[in-house]
Amino acid sequence: MEYRWLEAEEIENIVNPICRSRGWAELNINMQQPTCRVLGAFDGGICVGFLALQLFPVLGPAFADAYNRQGIVSRELADRMHAYLEEVNCRGALTICEEKTSERLAERHGMQRIEDPVYMWVGPPVN
Repeated sequence: MEYRWLEAEEIENIVNPICRSRGWAELNINMQQPTCRVLGAFDGGICVGFLALQLFPVLGPAFADAYNRQGIVSRELADRMHAYLEEVNCRGALTICEEKTSERLAERHGMQRIEDPVYMWVGPPVN
């Protein structure tokens, strides 16, 4: 078995078709500013597995001061951020909704609640 990092062309030709077939978001291939790296397992030159490390945007934190909590500012910020994500062909985004207003904004922009199986690893403190 050979394990190696995949080149951009291999990500496009091997990994993204598998992502599409499984209903997953495709990996964003950006040569100027890489946002993913894929480690592949090859048996006789055939890719038999891969594991992707990717940058996937997390929206937040979000804040509107006490005088602007009627929703106008929050809605406009969310609308403009959504437009930006579409403009740069973002493959998706996550957000953590700690308030009902955040949940409503997320749902307004087509986000879906994810409950399981989401796991988080927090690395060691940076000195």
